[in-house]
Amino acid sequence: MNPLHVASSDRDDLDSHTLKTPSVKVRDPLLPQLVCLESLSLTQREHLAKRIEQYAKRGSVFLSALLQSEADTEEVIRHFRFTLEQPRPGSRRRWWLRCYDPRVFRHLCWLLETASMDRLLGPITCWRWPNQYGQWHALERHEASDLSTRAPLLSASQSSCIDRMASLNAVIDRLAMLKPEAVASFDDYRDLDGLLVKAQQLGLADAEGRQLYAEQAARFHPHIHDHPEMRRRLDQTVETQGSYVRRCEDLSAQSLLAMARELETIT
Repeated sequence: MNPLHVASSDRDDLDSHTLKTPSVKVRDPLLPQLVCLESLSLTQREHLAKRIEQYAKRGSVFLSALLQSEADTEEVIRHFRFTLEQPRPGSRRRWWLRCYDPRVFRHLCWLLETASMDRLLGPITCWRWPNQYGQWHALERHEASDLSTRAPLLSASQSSCIDRMASLNAVIDRLAMLKPEAVASFDDYRDLDGLLVKAQQLGLADAEGRQLYAEQAARFHPHIHDHPEMRRRLDQTVETQGSYVRRCEDLSAQSLLAMARELETIT
């Protein structure tokens, strides 16, 4: 449970444990909380179910994840103690890995290799997380890993992807409204991240411009930016170090669809 998203009055009666790391310098009430559901009475579980439903109706998440494990609570806490902070190649600092956030975990599912995901899960045999529609997804651990292994979970390229997740989620949120079928799978998420990388390589300097670039390609045509009109706008943006969003503000969905149709006739 993320206490930043749940009112204290809605969680004070729960048997919760703060998940913290050796070097974290944040007050306990701001850190993720592990709630032991088995310790709750029947009445508490009924109240919890009502709260979850109330939060869902408001478009919020009460529980960030449901974790299944045969390990005791202390073992799970110890595992997170050494998992929530990760080193990065070329840096002495340790970085907070918000794997408990469903909007982060959904990307770790396609970003991490099977062995790395097994190490992230540790004693957890199944991890369930909600999507933006309140539906729950599940990922089962492939096999138990050596919990004494403290090797970094993320490579340099994977760490860079973590840095793009805010932009990636912004694009996903937009497409969920405009073209839901474009964000239906892990492969779609991976493709969108690739578009953000390409936008950066082309020279789009600001995050909003890269997000718009990815949205246009996913929504209208994967090669929409090969159209002469879009190529002109991209070139002008890069040359002037201006705003790609402003450069495209006069474009309507109809005009972009027309460009997409032109590309279809060419190919």
